[in-house]
Amino acid sequence: MPEAMLGFLKRGPAVPPGANVEFPVYGDDGGAFAALKHRRVLIYWPHGFGDFVHLSYVVPLLEPSNTYFITRYGDDFVHLYDEGEIVRPLLSGTRRIGDGSELGIPPHGGLDVERSPNRVERFVLPEALKRRVEAAGIDTVLASHYREMTGRTPYPWHTKARYLVHKLVAPERIAQFDLARPLRSSLALRAPAEVSARIEARLRAFVAPGERLYVVSSGGHTQLDKIWPEEQVAAFAREVRSRDPRARVLTVDERTSAAIGRERDLAPTTTDLFADLDEAFAHVLLCIARAAHAYVGVPAGPLHTALAIGERPIVGIWLAHWPEYYDEPAPSAIHLVGPNVYRAKLDQRIAAYTKKQASALRYRIVAFRERMPLASDVLDALASL
Repeated sequence: MPEAMLGFLKRGPAVPPGANVEFPVYGDDGGAFAALKHRRVLIYWPHGFGDFVHLSYVVPLLEPSNTYFITRYGDDFVHLYDEGEIVRPLLSGTRRIGDGSELGIPPHGGLDVERSPNRVERFVLPEALKRRVEAAGIDTVLASHYREMTGRTPYPWHTKARYLVHKLVAPERIAQFDLARPLRSSLALRAPAEVSARIEARLRAFVAPGERLYVVSSGGHTQLDKIWPEEQVAAFAREVRSRDPRARVLTVDERTSAAIGRERDLAPTTTDLFADLDEAFAHVLLCIARAAHAYVGVPAGPLHTALAIGERPIVGIWLAHWPEYYDEPAPSAIHLVGPNVYRAKLDQRIAAYTKKQASALRYRIVAFRERMPLASDVLDALASL
């Protein structure tokens, strides 16, 4: 460890009112973070909603003598940890997802999240967040790049989260865990009680007693090529109502997914239903995922959340990714994989071969090598569950 960092840890952080803050900032390279004990760690996590879910599988394996907090600029995501174990949320004071520059500070508070520095760095915080950091007694920052490995690392490090375990957890602690079994999320995966009551009251007005809620998340915040086309969402809404007269369909709004136009009466969006409640996206998503009779989605935060909850039939639609490289398996899920995944040979990477020895980690996968999975295929998959 650099001498400057050792000296800093001995004297502790000095935080005069209104000043920028200096912290030892660790990344996920070199194993330095794994050696830390008895720290109060702020996990700065400027990543997607699904990555917040994935991190919840990592934190139970982290050094238990440390105390962990999490933040990013965009409290819609941070609220996922409101009721969780191990990691406590520190709110930035802004709901909008960004890098902090909209608050008049350098992007990411001046941290270079790509570089994983492992050294003392200045962290520029807006006043509201700085007060929360002071009150929490933070003395260390973890700013992980959280690399996308896409099957290039062998079992048991074959998912994004497991690879991060490999980087952040000491080998002697890793040896205490059975990595041939699914990792468990540290999240409570529920919204605070008073928030849940408001959201559930709105759901009861949409789904009458005796009706069943089908939730569809067809878009995401990243790649366009993973989106399930809106005409398939509309076809699903029509066909599920024909097969199950008690069905009500709700679609999850994401930045890259559009409303389904004339079919909106069959499948309103979360914005249609909840916008005037002004609740955090994380809270809305947790409530509707728990209320769903069945969940259908592409690999983005909403599907990752549903998989972490489990407990209901789930169909994943994978048009650009191989599912085994992302989530821990859920017994109630089946995954439909489209032709572009096989054309790119994503199923033939090292992780797919080495993981075969771990039967408890196997996914239920249906291959579509010639055409995209259609609405009828999704409904057939749900029926098989």
